[in-house]
Amino acid sequence: MKKKRILVVDDEEGMRYMCKSALERAGYGVDVSENAQEALELLEKEKDYELVLTDLNLPGRNGLELISEIRKKHPRCKTLLMTGTLLGNNIDKKNCLHKPFLFTQLVSKIKECLSSP
Repeated sequence: MKKKRILVVDDEEGMRYMCKSALERAGYGVDVSENAQEALELLEKEKDYELVLTDLNLPGRNGLELISEIRKKHPRCKTLLMTGTLLGNNIDKKNCLHKPFLFTQLVSKIKECLSSP
């Protein structure tokens, strides 16, 4: 069975690799990116990511802008926003993961996102 692929986008190297490690242990194929531009390039090149997990605060385009681009260009790809910032009422909080989080919470949220229509 083919592993579901996830792209983790965070400008903090430690967070990228902690998420990568936890998700790989849970059986996912994981790539990482440090900014939105690099993530969009990977999405164009690879085209088979099931989900993009992105931080809100990224250099250049932020995570919400990245999610907006993904929804336009890759509508089948799910997205999950991680943030340590309080979010306004216009944000879909069911697709958010608040930092700090346990990696069991991360894996659970990823499974929930991937199983939703």
